[in-house]
Amino acid sequence: MAPFEGLSDAHAILLAVRICADGDLANLPALQAQYPHCFLLERLLRIILTFLPESTEPSRYVPVLQELTSPSGLASIEGEIDTSAIRNLSESVARKRVRKLHLRSLKRPDEEEEIETSNPLSQFLIHRAHLIDSETALQPLILELVLPFYEHEPALRTWLLSSLLPALRLNYEYYPSREDTISLETLESMDDQTAVNVLLSITGSHSSDMDLVNNLRGLIGPWLYGSNRSKRRRLNEVARQNSISFYQDTLKPEATELAGWEHVNEWLLSRSLVDRDNVVKAFVNWDGPMDTDLGGYEQAGVQMSSEKEKELLGRYGQTGLSVVYAHGDSSEAALNGSFQILSRVAKLAELDEYLYPNLPDFTLPSVDYDTELISSTSRASLLQNALLRPNNPLTCPSTSSISFLSALLLSLRILTGLGHLVSCRTAANICLHSNEETQLAELKAVVESTTKQPRSQQDWQTVRQRLLWLRDWQANPSDNGWDEPSTHHGIFWKLSRDTVETEILKALLGAREYQLAVYLYTQSQSAPLSADQVEAAVLETILTAYDNASNGNRTRGGMKRAYDILHAFQPHYPESLSLKQTQTLITATHALSFYSLTLQHGVPFQPVSIRVHHDPLSLVERVLEQNARSYTKLDDLVSIGRNLVASGLPTKSASLHEEQSHPEEISQEDALLTAERRITSLAISSALDSDDFGTAYSYITRLTQSSNLSTTSTNTPSIPDDITWRAVYNAGRYRSASPNASTPLQSQIVHLSQRMELLSLALTLAPTPDPLPEILGAWRRCDEEMSSLRAREQQEEDLWDAKGDSLSSVPGGFGPTDSERDAFDTAQQRAARRARARAAMPHSHPHEAPMGLFEVARGAAMALHKNAFPLRNAAATGDASAAARPGAVEDERPLSLEDAEGRVRKRDMVSNMVTGGLASGIGWVLGAEPVNR
Repeated sequence: MAPFEGLSDAHAILLAVRICADGDLANLPALQAQYPHCFLLERLLRIILTFLPESTEPSRYVPVLQELTSPSGLASIEGEIDTSAIRNLSESVARKRVRKLHLRSLKRPDEEEEIETSNPLSQFLIHRAHLIDSETALQPLILELVLPFYEHEPALRTWLLSSLLPALRLNYEYYPSREDTISLETLESMDDQTAVNVLLSITGSHSSDMDLVNNLRGLIGPWLYGSNRSKRRRLNEVARQNSISFYQDTLKPEATELAGWEHVNEWLLSRSLVDRDNVVKAFVNWDGPMDTDLGGYEQAGVQMSSEKEKELLGRYGQTGLSVVYAHGDSSEAALNGSFQILSRVAKLAELDEYLYPNLPDFTLPSVDYDTELISSTSRASLLQNALLRPNNPLTCPSTSSISFLSALLLSLRILTGLGHLVSCRTAANICLHSNEETQLAELKAVVESTTKQPRSQQDWQTVRQRLLWLRDWQANPSDNGWDEPSTHHGIFWKLSRDTVETEILKALLGAREYQLAVYLYTQSQSAPLSADQVEAAVLETILTAYDNASNGNRTRGGMKRAYDILHAFQPHYPESLSLKQTQTLITATHALSFYSLTLQHGVPFQPVSIRVHHDPLSLVERVLEQNARSYTKLDDLVSIGRNLVASGLPTKSASLHEEQSHPEEISQEDALLTAERRITSLAISSALDSDDFGTAYSYITRLTQSSNLSTTSTNTPSIPDDITWRAVYNAGRYRSASPNASTPLQSQIVHLSQRMELLSLALTLAPTPDPLPEILGAWRRCDEEMSSLRAREQQEEDLWDAKGDSLSSVPGGFGPTDSERDAFDTAQQRAARRARARAAMPHSHPHEAPMGLFEVARGAAMALHKNAFPLRNAAATGDASAAARPGAVEDERPLSLEDAEGRVRKRDMVSNMVTGGLASGIGWVLGAEPVNR
């Protein structure tokens, strides 16, 4: 008592302040005992809170706090108490200083609405903890301060678990090397959503695979343990008003802890899109909201009703299924992670019996689920913001959702093995929301990927079974009526079995499994497709390989594949017109591959160019243009043309048939004949362009023979021949582009005689009278040139004879007699007079037509009447009149100017046409009047 003798209440308060400021609170209980009316517990705690230095070790004042809050008796004084600093103060001065103390409130400013059940000691400790953290950042001191009291203070225990424990683990246990630490003030200022984002996103410099699991179990679990605190509820309410989230409309407002876990579920779903591996490991190693590490401070763990516990576990399982659907990765690793998550969710929901095996050697199961419920979903149900909706049947853990997703992942395993990578969301959309066309396109993509796999890795019998299983997820087709529309929904359930089998057949052909395809679809007793369906699929595959070929040689690339498929199936379809046409197409393409051929704009020739060309026969013309002397291979080119026609491709006819207003269908024989004429005509033109008139002349013989045969075989040809006469006429008017002056005169006469023969033949072949003036004009020019050449020839003969008759040129002086020389001079004079008379004849008879034109007309009339032209005699050897004519055997070959004496020359033979039957028919074209008229 002595130390406190004479001290007033004001002096006692100042003494308590001095004791707290010195940091030694040992005598504070005795002071409280001496002045109990002055030192109520709340006031005393406020004095300690205000004046005790924050750096003071808790061990120095925790026992004092325990003694102050205990209901024990009076405390004794420990040691001497120095009261000199306050004893000399007057009462008024002491009171004045007391009024200026400004003691801190036990409640923190932002916790004034804290639940009233918190006693002053809990408020003091929490406020003291914040002061220590803000002044010293020594959070372990806070734990040392709180531990002696938390067991008896529920509010303090909640604060310890939800605030202090996450801060200590974050800053000192999990990530001690982090430069930035999180204070209690910062941590408690967060709402649940912010805290979830921050605490789960924190990783250390040496993060491990268990970081996320530790954060979920050791940070988020304890944090959400305190979701019922009034300050947390207030922060969450403000955050809820500032955001829109679907789960807040479905959860009861009082279910605060459920709302906090919803933020965790959302975070896991969003995180899986960028860090799938860690999220998968979190689902594998974390058992959900009930798996929380409270550090042993809550012996009973998280206490929650069975209904809430089931709801939290169901929402956690829905998050796992949502993660499987949400990710767009289609790799093998992502698929394995999806299987792990699904297995974990099924185990937690006790639905693991609805899982299907995922090993490579699995047996295909029969899948049963509520197709009506699952198919009722829309495309929007697979979007990220809809996956966590409580009413989403795809993600809510149930027998149907687990069974459907398990079958979907098993299908993805099959597709991955076939080389076709698809994400889970894409596969679900194909199965549930795609039409038949989309599913067929996807199946074709699967088939294409399958055929690209190495042959050694494919057992095509197994591949076929798996592709069929993907249709409706049923193991035994015979038991489920695959011939009928499927009642089960697989990935390709909208496709008929015939469609799937057709694509499988194409896959076998694409993989060069020809023998297996022939056995399964043509030789098997229970062939899954009809003969027509098989033929159509084979033809489509052949043409696809043909179109994709880069070279026309049938021993390489796509052409070889097309030819091998045709060779494998054609014996089983001997009467198939389509396969025969395809064979001729391949034959023609193979023959074309031996020529250099470039299309417009420098595009190299490819087989598909034939099929897309509006006139494939025109490619032969390009071959002749781009390959020197290719016209000499006429038989090969004609064979190509005939095969192109026989392949059924559209060809542009050069005849008048297409110019008719109502064209009729031409026969196959007519089309082949027209193609042969056209190619021969092109070869003739190419030969003339190459200055090879001899080859062109020989081709005309062949061309006219085919024309005569087609005319004599039927009384009325089905289509007019507008090709032959043009080719003959073009050859007849041909002139060498580079004439040689040293060409012998006799050779020039022979060449000109052949041209005149061709022109006279063109007259008989022209189908209409329109081109006759042009042909006759060309013939007249040739006749004039022939007259000139004949005159030159006569002059040369005369000069030669004169030179031979000259005495000076004969050794020995032997020469003609005088009578012989007179006769020779007389003959020369007569020849000169005849020449002058012929030269003056047009001037003396201005209305007379030139004799050459009427000779041409007369010759044309005779040719039309008797088929007397030499180029047509080869086709008319069976004519009775030709057989009865003397020298008929010789007439079977073309006549030339070198024929024996006594044979009528061609130009003399046609010169008498004026008196013939065409004098009135052709003469009018010339606009001339005969001499005798």
